[in-house]
Amino acid sequence: MSFVSLRKLKREAVPLLFFGTVVSVKSYFLFKTLFLDGGFAQISYMLQHGDTAGPGASFALANMLTYVFYTLIAILFDALVFYSYLIRHEPVNRARGFWETVYPLATVLIPVTGFTLLAIPDIRAALPAYDLRSLAIQYQLTPAFFMSLNVVALVIGAVGAALSFISLWSLKKSFSLMTEIRVLVTTGLYRRIRHPLYMSEIIHVFGIAVLSGTPVGLWLFALAVAMQVIRAKIEEKKFLRTVPEYAAFKSRTGFLWPKLL
Repeated sequence: MSFVSLRKLKREAVPLLFFGTVVSVKSYFLFKTLFLDGGFAQISYMLQHGDTAGPGASFALANMLTYVFYTLIAILFDALVFYSYLIRHEPVNRARGFWETVYPLATVLIPVTGFTLLAIPDIRAALPAYDLRSLAIQYQLTPAFFMSLNVVALVIGAVGAALSFISLWSLKKSFSLMTEIRVLVTTGLYRRIRHPLYMSEIIHVFGIAVLSGTPVGLWLFALAVAMQVIRAKIEEKKFLRTVPEYAAFKSRTGFLWPKLL
């Protein structure tokens, strides 16, 4: 192994195992839905015979397509996190205590676990659904409402995923889930924003929360935002104590979005 030592694999065994499992589970259920349960055949049929398949065909097609895209986006993001763990630098200041070790991991594991479960059709079907009366009203206003909503959510999720990739590329070997100090990154999106990865994750999670098709997805999104903001504040306090140039970096950058002035 040229860039991954056995020592690193042992030290990072838990997160690598977790994200490897997440990617495997999502990939399996996507494959099962498309090829073992006939999802691909259903999509092909509805695309070819949508006009004669009945009034619910467009809604069913939208749900199926958005589930596929939602799962693909989630798989790509989790796979990138897995890869980042393999190549990152050793920390110069390690995480200590609950708020720097356990809590940052929880901000990732809780949403990732939640949305991984939402990617399983049987689990998603058993969760609370949106109010049928309001859905019926929206459908009467325009039959394309659900498709349009899902397309917008897909675009939002894709933008968030793309920004996450860019942020991780800027971090490269400085990536960490726990609150650890490696190298202060001030390039790429970090030139204007102190926490572009967290901002990107919030955008990404909002998209997949809408695509999940259940209010539980939005509840998970609200929880994820609150946890990420607290995590960022904890991280900033450690950087201010450890890295002298961080104060100047903080003064010229925005928290989760660029400074307007």
